[in-house]
Amino acid sequence: MKKPKIVLAFSGGLDTTFCVLWLKKERNADVITATVDTGGFSAGELAVIAARSKALGAVKHYALDGRAEVFSRFAVPLIQGNILRGRVYPLSVAAERVLQAELVARVAKEVKADGVCHGSTGAGNDQVRFDAVFQVLLPGVKVHTPIRDLGLSRQQETDYLAKEGV
Repeated sequence: MKKPKIVLAFSGGLDTTFCVLWLKKERNADVITATVDTGGFSAGELAVIAARSKALGAVKHYALDGRAEVFSRFAVPLIQGNILRGRVYPLSVAAERVLQAELVARVAKEVKADGVCHGSTGAGNDQVRFDAVFQVLLPGVKVHTPIRDLGLSRQQETDYLAKEGV
């Protein structure tokens, strides 16, 4: 039986590191990681993330450059309109997550993935952004959300990773 192919929106942090191992072990999946740089990573940080993906056993890693697109599609109009949530918080972070999900969805289409995954918890709005984009752009593709679904604490994730040798 063919292993499912799952594309994971991968930051290299605790939650997405957990997701790589959990998807491999619990879903018997080939995991493909995708990191979207919207302007927050240095070249060195991207190299560390790629190395972490490889060390965790992802079958492939994509480093996607979304800087120009997030700027032209979202930042410019938001800045020009002085658009703030609650008159304080710039909406660019919300827009950034939408673009990250779109680019991850493009990879999933390209590799003909059986599923996609994100490491958002059930506590914030990022989960809604990833879920909505994935559902619209990838109809019929399973969206995996182990961090939200399992409801593990950060300590439980850390303990799981330690047990797996990470």
